[in-house]
Amino acid sequence: MQGPPATVQASSAPVAERPRLRRAWLVWGVGAVAYLVAMLHRMSLGVAGTDAAERFGVAVGALGAFTSLQLVLYLAMQVPAGLLADRFGPRRTLAIGLAIMAAGELLFAFAHSMPVGLAGRALVGIGDALTFLNVLRLAHAWFPQRLQPMLAALTGFAGALGQLASTVPLELGLRNLQWTGTFVLLGGVTALFAVVPLVLVRDRPEIPPDGRPDGPVVAVRHEPIGRTLAAAWRRPATRQGFFLHMGALSPFLIVAAVWGVPYMTGAQDLSRPEAASVLLVGALAFVVSGPLVALVVGPDPRRQRLAGLAFPAATTTTWAVLLLWPGAVVPHAVLLVAIAVTGVSAGGSMLAFEIARRASPPSASASAGALVNCGGFSAAVVGSLVIGRLLGDGDQGAVATQHAMLPVLAFAAIGLVGGLLTTDRGTRRPAPRTTAAPISGD
Repeated sequence: MQGPPATVQASSAPVAERPRLRRAWLVWGVGAVAYLVAMLHRMSLGVAGTDAAERFGVAVGALGAFTSLQLVLYLAMQVPAGLLADRFGPRRTLAIGLAIMAAGELLFAFAHSMPVGLAGRALVGIGDALTFLNVLRLAHAWFPQRLQPMLAALTGFAGALGQLASTVPLELGLRNLQWTGTFVLLGGVTALFAVVPLVLVRDRPEIPPDGRPDGPVVAVRHEPIGRTLAAAWRRPATRQGFFLHMGALSPFLIVAAVWGVPYMTGAQDLSRPEAASVLLVGALAFVVSGPLVALVVGPDPRRQRLAGLAFPAATTTTWAVLLLWPGAVVPHAVLLVAIAVTGVSAGGSMLAFEIARRASPPSASASAGALVNCGGFSAAVVGSLVIGRLLGDGDQGAVATQHAMLPVLAFAAIGLVGGLLTTDRGTRRPAPRTTAAPISGD
């Protein structure tokens, strides 16, 4: 007599799951598109550099101020962004970030002087900082734990698509719509999209993906900000994620965004088109490796810990070969492999957020992620500034240019050593699921 009801219940459970899973993908998809848009804004000056120099009447070298300002503000906003995600929820924070980016791009569209242009890029950097952690927060809330590594990798993949969109499509826009038309279109579309999270996104489902509808839900109060950050940093997993992010991502950021072309033209005797082709190899490796790493490593904590050491180790070894090579100029194949390894390690750096998340209570996971994100970006900012100082006017020989890139190796090695010292070899069970105090509009 018990057979038929059990059969009906078993067959209907997956059907009941489908609407919730479709809703989860929709919510995360909105966040992923927001991150794609943020990356498009962040990298939009790459193809517009020459136009910007002419518009503002400055030397091309002075445009480094735009990149530096955006990276510094992005870094400075990481902790506030994580706290906003934990306390106010991704729904509102994503909308605020998109609105700030739209305002910054519209200001940039009509700027005719360097100070106004810098103000516009500053707003873009602030809004950009409010996206990534909130997308991860949505993934944590809406999907079961076994899918978290893949969701983190797919989030990185969405950002990589935004980076690709900032190349040829943006160049076509500048060619056909000119400066003002291109950036007005970009800012206007972003302003319209800022409404979408408010309409389609909810901070969390009514029933947790790993929970039971009739299970106890424990309400928790948020600790003071300083105590929240201190508790996150005390967890070995947060520190391991921080150093993994530093050792695996910062070399890619330094090379891809700022100093790759000067290094290859100055130390490797490549032309600018050849250097750009080598960087494209690294970018493609970055795009592809994130999802592949997530598939191979999966949610297994031991594999994640090993990968957290393997990627900084690979980057350290690669750059030790490049920067200690006698005479500076390495064979072309060696350079290609080294840049590809740098891109793969950057894709693997997304595991840092999953490592930190597993050891964090749900109400503070974004704060831990913010600290992790500071690892790679703080190293990229400091490393870029030191390399710029060492290169000076860029009129050095191959060996001097090679030695100027030593901060890349230094931060990769620091990430590796830090990971070795902080890796928690014990098996930690995830923190019990709790829910924060109700968020209005949730």
